Amino acid sequence: MSYKTTLNNLISNRGGGSNNSSSSRPSSISARVVDIILDESHPEYKNKGGGLAINGVFYKPLNKSYGETVSARLPFAFQPNSNIKTVPVIGEIVEIINVNTPSALGKDSKVRKYYNRIVNIWNNPNSSILPDIVNNPDLDLTSKGAFKELPDVNPIKSAPGDIQIEGRYGQSLRFTGGKINGTSYIDDSNLGKPVIILSNGQATSEEGFTTLAENIDEDSSSIYMTADHQIPLTQASEKRDAYNEQPIKADQFKGNQVIMNGGRLFFNAKEGDMLLSSISSIGLNTEGSINIDGSSYLCLDAPIMYLGKKARTSSDSNREAVLLGNQTEAFLENLLNLLEGMAKDMARARTTKGRAIPAINKRGVQARPVIRQLKNLINPSGPSSLKSKKVFTE
Repeated sequence: MSYKTTLNNLISNRGGGSNNSSSSRPSSISARVVDIILDESHPEYKNKGGGLAINGVFYKPLNKSYGETVSARLPFAFQPNSNIKTVPVIGEIVEIINVNTPSALGKDSKVRKYYNRIVNIWNNPNSSILPDIVNNPDLDLTSKGAFKELPDVNPIKSAPGDIQIEGRYGQSLRFTGGKINGTSYIDDSNLGKPVIILSNGQATSEEGFTTLAENIDEDSSSIYMTADHQIPLTQASEKRDAYNEQPIKADQFKGNQVIMNGGRLFFNAKEGDMLLSSISSIGLNTEGSINIDGSSYLCLDAPIMYLGKKARTSSDSNREAVLLGNQTEAFLENLLNLLEGMAKDMARARTTKGRAIPAINKRGVQARPVIRQLKNLINPSGPSSLKSKKVFTE
């Protein structure tokens, strides 16, 4: 069913009777925020309902002249939503509405005031403060030092159909798929393919009124979730000498991927495992060092393991294989036993006439204690001074 058919059905099937929507709609006024209950330390916390009053505001209606500056004597409006919250700052204009709420006994209702939204004065995410120069020029627009108005926080550029959430200090979450001037990752080839961008901290700008596109290299930290897109990320390191076929560089890959970028990335699994799994490869590269520490053991396993670029790239005849400790010592033991027997024979060697052969006898006598010392260094079936106590191989 098309949207036009659905709309026609809704119009033709409206309930009968008079339309009282205008009379039932809650009245609203615009008001300036003068004070906010942020936690239980506020002096009016208990008087306004305790936990119910959190993020509620004291306000001055714009259509009335209020000389009062004491919060307790000003009207109060509650926070409109307990799940998704947009907390105003002092000096901003909010819309105040009346909402019927059940009484404690549930028999009748009472009217409670809520602020519905922050009025968009400057079309800037950082602040919509509009000072009251005439009636209250001394109003503390810093929210008692808890808020800082920044002149260089820009609104995020929008594409047609975007859904965006923007924080006051340069944070943004954007669900997009449309073209934006100044960006390269959406064009005719992937128009309509979904992208989610979570960005924190914008590139520096001289003023905060023109729109600014996210920049994965210049934003403080960001996460990009793409479907068929090429994100212009500059890699911190491009060393890939461990690969036969290097993976596609960050700024050249086009497809579905998740990119995380920041000054530092710290992953911490406080209860269970941290696992990396991949169909093709897992690459670690850095301009510094790669350090792996374990309190129990470190195990590396693969059909072939190379240490160093040359081990991977050399021909089979030139590759240097790692020796097995026990088998090498068993070989050395056999060799030393053979040499020990030869030394004994050399020490007792005689000519055909039964005379000693001084040079050979001397060498045999000298070799025997040396061979015994060498034999004490090896232990083919267990630990020895020649074998590592930490590194083992198959």
